Amino acid sequence: MDAWNDVYDIIRGRREVPCMLPDWSIISVDECLGWLQQSVYEGYLVRVEEGWVGHRRGVIAHRCQPDAEQQAAE
Repeated sequence: MDAWNDVYDIIRGRREVPCMLPDWSIISVDECLGWLQQSVYEGYLVRVEEGWVGHRRGVIAHRCQPDAEQQAAE
């Protein structure tokens, strides 16, 4: 899963990196990896990006239904 690799690229070995989910909840990287995996199993498209989570650099996770991405492209 590309998003997992992206998470590791973002955190670069740092500890205690926060992750923000689409519902604005802030979780740990381990919880974020589980959330990404579960989202993929549920059929979502997922991606992550580096951004500000509170006052720290962290991971921002996104997910959408596959058909939502097609509609946005049209």
